Amino acid sequence: MIRFLSRYRRALFAATIVIFLIGTFVGLGGYLFTSKDMSSAVATVGGNKIPYSRFVFRVQQYSDILKSRGTDVSDDILKQVKQEMLRDMIVEELMRVKADEMGIKVPDDELARDIQTTQAFQHNGAFSQELYFRALRSVYHDSPEAYENARRNSLKARMLQSVLFQTAKLAPGEAEEAYALANKGSMKDFDKKKEEFTAKLRQQRGLELINYYLRQLTTQIEIRPYLEQRESGQ
Repeated sequence: MIRFLSRYRRALFAATIVIFLIGTFVGLGGYLFTSKDMSSAVATVGGNKIPYSRFVFRVQQYSDILKSRGTDVSDDILKQVKQEMLRDMIVEELMRVKADEMGIKVPDDELARDIQTTQAFQHNGAFSQELYFRALRSVYHDSPEAYENARRNSLKARMLQSVLFQTAKLAPGEAEEAYALANKGSMKDFDKKKEEFTAKLRQQRGLELINYYLRQLTTQIEIRPYLEQRESGQ
């Protein structure tokens, strides 16, 4: 089910490869606590709230995408969407917290470029400030300040992930060894496929590095999701 959803998943969290790492959170229920914070949050990460309203919006946004592609969003699929989205937002907040600790900053011009190139804020291929403010009020139900702060945080998370991903390196001869292992010792067509195979192997190493990093963060930063309580009405 998760793989099915992931095939159609849009980059709500800009660094989409994180979705393949969600297995690191073996049952978010293990972190559940009761708290007054749940009145306005779907989770807290290191004491920082993930707004429930933003979670609901993202779930609805993604559900609409699935429906537009002919997918019947049943209760089971909606449940999976909610779980996946919660985990995605927790990953994003974890990375954002660490990015702040490392002093990573998003320049104003980069934030402006991100907003101006968002299709929802464009008319005839150009950014429309009027459409931007109207969308924030009627669609996102957010103020410009709150929305831009959320986008800045998302970009911080993306920047940290990119830094981690780029640090993944292959040892000399590692591609050859991995190719032989994957092909039962045969090196047939390796020269033809070397570039593509090496790129995929490097991507895999990047995912493994980010996976390891996220595991470390979950031991350092307290995570409190409240989705189950909210859904059950407790």
